[in-house]
Amino acid sequence: MAMNDPVLHRFISYLAEKKAEQEADPDVHVRIELSHDFIASVRESFRQNILDGERHLHVLSHLLSSYFLEGEFELHSNVIGVLPWDENRPFHIRERITRETLFSSMDIDLGNQMLDNFRYRRDRDWVPLELSANFVEYLPEKRTSIGVNRLTSRVKAEEELWNKVTDEIFQIDELVIRDKHLRHYSKYVKDIFGIKIVCDDIPTCLKVHDMLRSITVVGPHWDRLEGLEFVPMPSEGRKPTDPLLDFIETKDYLTGPPDLMKKTGWRAIKSVTKWQGRLFEIQVQPLANYYLELDHMAGPSHRSFKLQRDAMRDKVAQGVPLYGFYRDLLKMLFMESDISFESANASVVIQ
Repeated sequence: MAMNDPVLHRFISYLAEKKAEQEADPDVHVRIELSHDFIASVRESFRQNILDGERHLHVLSHLLSSYFLEGEFELHSNVIGVLPWDENRPFHIRERITRETLFSSMDIDLGNQMLDNFRYRRDRDWVPLELSANFVEYLPEKRTSIGVNRLTSRVKAEEELWNKVTDEIFQIDELVIRDKHLRHYSKYVKDIFGIKIVCDDIPTCLKVHDMLRSITVVGPHWDRLEGLEFVPMPSEGRKPTDPLLDFIETKDYLTGPPDLMKKTGWRAIKSVTKWQGRLFEIQVQPLANYYLELDHMAGPSHRSFKLQRDAMRDKVAQGVPLYGFYRDLLKMLFMESDISFESANASVVIQ
């Protein structure tokens, strides 16, 4: 994303230079100077690039939904969380949305916009709800003949945006793998855009996964996708017989040997695929397991995963103080608050 956008490229390069400066001489106090105008341009470039990536996610979800749902489908935005001060009382809010709403809003805004319409009354005060997870559902208008129940696209949490950029600048995945004290955290480092294909049962999952691998770039269902001209259709630049997706890797957590299964009981066939130059994780999952996972999204296991991932980043920040400083800097950019601040070995000056 940064290499293809001149503003982001300039910004990330500047941060990387400052990082190299501090690494060359840890005793040097790093001073990062940013103007209000430049911060505004960086924010807008981030927003546009993230929105473009999410558009690709939704276009691919539309393509796969047109194929597997065999007709028209509805879009639903879902938010999951727990009631304030009561972790044992989760909530799930679901609202039908239009294609225009989906493609005109950033994913992180969809859930927050829904929650802004609700308040919870506690001790005579009305307090806002807090988001644990959100996602978009693609629901068929009638039962499909092949047994696909629905598709979902995963919506990233807001804080993952600034965390992920910092992770990339510091190449945190390589850092964690190299460090024996941090190595057990490596599974929390990377997140990618995700699509889930939910099937009635396990035999259907196996059949659908084979179908997924055999989809070509030209198909009769693509004609229904009018109005998505801003992303090239999959046939452009490729032969009609070429596969729609390039499969990078596939892991079978559905029918594999017991010793390779997830101890949490999570079941799916999970593949990392490439489309339009971007990586997507596609899961094919049975309906029963989908509902089990849905119940856990607001539960202790979901929060525990996030806490462990945050603990990994905090551990890295202890050993690499500039990493923690950059997280604060990027959080400031995303939260849209132009505030100068400093730490023991670095400072940000807004001019």
